[in-house]
Parts: sequence; structure tokens; C-alpha cells
Amino acid sequence: MAVCLDSSFLVDLLAGEPGAVTFAKALTEPIAISAVTFYELLVGVRDRRRLKQVEALAGEYPILPADFGVCAMAAAIQSRLSDGGRMIPVLDALIAATAILAGIPLVSRDEHFSWIPRDFGLALAGY
Repeated sequence: MAVCLDSSFLVDLLAGEPGAVTFAKALTEPIAISAVTFYELLVGVRDRRRLKQVEALAGEYPILPADFGVCAMAAAIQSRLSDGGRMIPVLDALIAATAILAGIPLVSRDEHFSWIPRDFGLALAGY
């Protein structure tokens, strides 16, 4: 089964965080990354070296688009969370929806993904 890598994982991996590095080395599944994750990574770029790292990731792994279906799923997630008085960042709702619709687990350390109701079908993989 493939996995979708979240921004938090990739930031940790690029920074050499031991847990992320160990997890990455153990990955045998195909890897994909949400287009929204690339947006988040690019917003945080402050130097040429990091830009090259992000560009290398974009060239190495499939990029999952944020199409209408992803937007609709993210809106449904946020609506349900709002009804319960708890929201997640909009971009994370889009990333979660991307993984759900691709049918693959999301690799992240962000706890708020666990707030998404189970019936949406988000599978999470921590590191």
C-alpha cells in the first residue's frame, strides 16, 4: 500500500529529525505527496538549498492534485468538525481529503488529523 507524506513529516525529514529519518528508511511502500503539501513546503522556503530539496521531492514522487473532489471532501470534513466546535487548518483538511480519496494512509505527526471523524476513512501513520 502507498502512503501520502504530510508537510510535518517532510519538514522533519529535511531537517534530519531522527524519527522521520528512521521512518523514511523503513518505507517500502510507494510514496505520494499532496500538491497542497508542496504549497506548504514552498511557503516556508527561506534559502536556495531548501528550495532544491523541495524541487527534488517534487521530481521524485507522484504529486496528488487538489481537484474538485478533494475540495468537496475537505469542505465536508471542516463542516463536520465545525458542528463539533473543533476545526483543523484548511490546508490540512485538503491534505487529509487528498489521502482519503487516494485511499492511502497519511504520514504525519500532527495530532489534529485524529480529530477527523472515522467515517471519512482517514488512515494515519505516525513516526
